[in-house]
Amino acid sequence: MSPRHSLGGLVAAALALLMTAGCVQTTGGSDADGAGGDPTLTFATSFTIDDLDPLENGIWGVEFGYAELLMRPDRAGEPTPWVLEGLTATGPTTWRLTLPEGASFVNGRTLDGEALAELIAFQYAEHPSFAAALPDVTAEATGPHEVTLTTAGPAPNVPALLADESILPVYDPAAYRAHRESGAPAVELIDAGIYTGPYVVQFLDGAEARLAPRTDHWDGPPALSALTVRFVPEGSARIQAVQAGEADIALYPARATLSTLEGREDVAVVTDEPTGPNLPLYLNHRAPFDDERVRRAVYAAIDYDAIANEVMQGRFLPATGLYVETRPWAEKTQVTDTATAEHLLDEAGWTRTGDGPRSREGAELRFSMLTYPEQPDSDALALALQAQLAELGVGVDIRQVPDIDSVLETGTGWNSGISATGFLSFGGDYVLPLQRIVRSDGARNFSGIDDPELDALVDQVAAELDTTTRDDLMRRIQQRIADRGHFGYVGLRKPAVVTSPEWSGYAIEGSNLWVAHDTAPSTS
Repeated sequence: MSPRHSLGGLVAAALALLMTAGCVQTTGGSDADGAGGDPTLTFATSFTIDDLDPLENGIWGVEFGYAELLMRPDRAGEPTPWVLEGLTATGPTTWRLTLPEGASFVNGRTLDGEALAELIAFQYAEHPSFAAALPDVTAEATGPHEVTLTTAGPAPNVPALLADESILPVYDPAAYRAHRESGAPAVELIDAGIYTGPYVVQFLDGAEARLAPRTDHWDGPPALSALTVRFVPEGSARIQAVQAGEADIALYPARATLSTLEGREDVAVVTDEPTGPNLPLYLNHRAPFDDERVRRAVYAAIDYDAIANEVMQGRFLPATGLYVETRPWAEKTQVTDTATAEHLLDEAGWTRTGDGPRSREGAELRFSMLTYPEQPDSDALALALQAQLAELGVGVDIRQVPDIDSVLETGTGWNSGISATGFLSFGGDYVLPLQRIVRSDGARNFSGIDDPELDALVDQVAAELDTTTRDDLMRRIQQRIADRGHFGYVGLRKPAVVTSPEWSGYAIEGSNLWVAHDTAPSTS
């Protein structure tokens, strides 16, 4: 039996060594109903919330119910109003934002047109991602509950940007600025009441966050009587917490281990369909990946079907490109072709004798691959890639790091890495990820891509209003990325969580909105 045919078993055995059983210290359990009969909810998650700073950690507030966005993300990529009552394009470069009456921050300040215009101006000045996404944007209060947003040029992706947790969480800029200017530490923002969400953080430390419902929320009292988010870095410990009744929902489970939970009475595995690929393999455009033939060879050597159906036991779909095939502009740019991979490596001078390692001028073709513990699937994927590339005589050294983005950002000291990011943004935008990940000056261009032709295509699609022309540009962008071996995905992961039986009817939001205003247990 060839190594590729036994890939699932090899990875499962190796992964078991990496994911040794752990235990979690918790304080009390979580019942489906609180003392007053209303339901409570406890999450176990791998990511720690350090503080409530909207500029540094705003994404967690949106995901766990204490912050909101102006627009709500949608699985189909069509955002709808959230805090806003309406969003209307009044011209190629102008948008009217309408707020409901009665919306307010926890601290009591009304969220009116003046407050929203102030927030947009402050966020634009303070947050590089917002400024990069909408250059030269201005906001003016044009009514008690209305703001006019003006962009420098056509920006058809405004609705998606306003539905992006990394761009504009809704918070009180005046209260935040006053807190910052006071010199108080960010952890004390817990007392500033700067957000508008249905839940309010009452306690936060390195182990957990405890939240209470906001009875005066603009959309009415939320469904839960208490909400707890526990920070449990180790994957098996999160699942054990659910099994022990110490948590209701474990986030970020390792997909390769979920089959062991099927049919149990103490937990349920809840899955959904993916909205896009989400686990890329970054290749650093330094040696050996300064040669596009080597980059293209690596992507061609990957057996995407084996990863999805053997290693991940059907809990992934085979990655075929940068987008799911249902997107109108999606191109199939990732195909397993080991013959082409071998030819490209030979052409680049990396040759082999028999089954030996590939070498050039006496040096073996070997590179490092980074993984990180918060996403345990990255380990399983790296082990699979290690086995697949070994068949071509390419060596891979796997190295787990605690904060992968900080390592990738350095641009040095690594060859490749498996992170988690999508080519559609949190809000369903197709432009922002292109600008961030593959444009030469992108904030998440960890690979060091420098391609003026690609930059020009990204700039064109960012301002294109015609749907047909936009779709054509998107196809050309995908082909350019594939032809140069700039970027590719190894994982099209199906969303999954592990729940207690009481929460087996939990609905997974495509955009990691773990808690909504109406979230409640259901076993139907």
